[in-house]
Amino acid sequence: MPLDLASFLHHTPVSEKTVIYLHTDEETIISYEALLIAQTRYRKLFITLEPKRRYLVHTEVPGEEEPEVDFLTDYEEVEALMEDAGLDGIHDGEQGILYHNLLFLLMNP
Repeated sequence: MPLDLASFLHHTPVSEKTVIYLHTDEETIISYEALLIAQTRYRKLFITLEPKRRYLVHTEVPGEEEPEVDFLTDYEEVEALMEDAGLDGIHDGEQGILYHNLLFLLMNP
């Protein structure tokens, strides 16, 4: 049974969600909620809640105040980050975190 998105987002900590703004043309900007699903020491993987899921990664760069933000289009990159975050335990010497938000996304395709 799908969970209510508004209720879920209301109870999700601010640190585990973000908003992605996409420019469809020069004047139109569409925003999408995204949930944090995996994190390693320097990277966070978010996935949008729109029907066409998008994968977004925030990468902390030493010496920079703001993280680099990139969309991942190659699922192998997504899979590697999930493995680094703990999907297969400790991977490449990194121990990360998988978030319960992943379960929400699986239950609400």
